[in-house]
Amino acid sequence: MLRGEMICRLGTEKLDAAPPVGPEYTRAERAFRVWMLISAWMYALAGLFFLVLGSGIAPAVNALSAKVFPALPLYPLPAEGPEGKFWLALSLSLMAMITWICRAAYLDLRRNAFLVPVLLLSKFCSSAFYLAFFIGNGQLAHFVGFMTDGPLFLFTAAMWFFAAPGPRLISRDEEDTLAAIGDALFPPGGAFELGFSDFREECLADARKMFAAQDPVSRLGCRVMIRALDLSPMYILFRPVTLRRLPRERRIVTLQKVESHWLPEVRLLLFAVKILAALPFFNRESAARAVGFIREEGCE
Repeated sequence: MLRGEMICRLGTEKLDAAPPVGPEYTRAERAFRVWMLISAWMYALAGLFFLVLGSGIAPAVNALSAKVFPALPLYPLPAEGPEGKFWLALSLSLMAMITWICRAAYLDLRRNAFLVPVLLLSKFCSSAFYLAFFIGNGQLAHFVGFMTDGPLFLFTAAMWFFAAPGPRLISRDEEDTLAAIGDALFPPGGAFELGFSDFREECLADARKMFAAQDPVSRLGCRVMIRALDLSPMYILFRPVTLRRLPRERRIVTLQKVESHWLPEVRLLLFAVKILAALPFFNRESAARAVGFIREEGCE
């Protein structure tokens, strides 16, 4: 009897969501997990709907288009035959895959976080192609597809943007960008004997403390500015590369061009991100002493 109870208990525990790896889930992570649970059921039920009633979607949209938007061309229905089953199998396989991804993200978000971009890529591609086909052909069926998958993509991407950093508050790509900017501003052997890269982890830890003290809206603004500056080589140098991927010399040149850009908003962007990189660096004792600040005595 005891053995049977243990087996039942173990079987039940396997269905429960795993506890987070490390600190407790943040508020954004908890909200995203709820959305993943809802999405898993939504995509699973949509797959069943496609299987049972999917053949009636296009005719129903055509009927609506003919009645409400008679100027739009109708979506050409497939001829009688087994061709529809071929595309139905592909649709069901996709729905099964994204259902499993959503379930995995809900059960253990941090361990399975690498799967979320696959879900976003799937929704982005379907939204983009639906829109492209609607622009090209003008059929209401494609617009309905775009208005279904487009909002799902945007909402999931927005929630993931908040949840992805987890307890670190900013993503690793944003940390790398901030470190790359700090390294370009304070290279080793430049104005300071030890540069930003010599204190990389300490500076990023201090930067995370600054982000932790911000309200969610301010933190969002800072993260967006860091990402916008990371893309600066694309709109300054017209090169398909991010700032953090450039060697130090090219980073310095790019930041100089941003600093002298004709648009004041671009210059202000660099100024704001400079502060985020400079404050943690000058919190290092060697850098503080180099500019005449001694913690025990204050400014000289």
